[in-house]
Amino acid sequence: MPLKRKLSKKQVQKILQVCVDYIYSIEFNNSSDLAGKCIPVYMALQSLLCKVLSVESYITIGDRVWSDYIYCEMSYDYIIRELEKTNINDALKAHVWLTLRDGSVLDCTGEAYMDLLFKRGNHPTHECVAYFPPDKNLSDGFYRPYLVGSAFLTHIGAYAVIQKK
Repeated sequence: MPLKRKLSKKQVQKILQVCVDYIYSIEFNNSSDLAGKCIPVYMALQSLLCKVLSVESYITIGDRVWSDYIYCEMSYDYIIRELEKTNINDALKAHVWLTLRDGSVLDCTGEAYMDLLFKRGNHPTHECVAYFPPDKNLSDGFYRPYLVGSAFLTHIGAYAVIQKK
């Protein structure tokens, strides 16, 4: 994934506004609406950001590590097991986010899940959106990518591409 020039503050504001507006438009209004919906949210946002703002982004699959907790812990062995299993109805235990063209992370669902898991309250959608520029040091953790792109999600049946005829 080649990284490009850092996004300007104005570009980031536009990206965040498009994302929040879209998420509200599909009636995901708070943490409980957003939690666990990472795949459909990011597949739609990736397309929307490209179409509306000409912003490249990459579906990124992995986990988020905090000093005392790992959200959706993954491993390469887990990926292999997912590819080999026959029951595609099992829930995927992975986190999905968008990595923007400059390497920044756009996460609209992880905080929502953590709100519910740690009983931090049911916050409005705009408070669930997290943006981390590539030069930001996350003091209490980091995003750990394992896969980039949507092929894995499609292969295991977590996402289907529907083509219009």
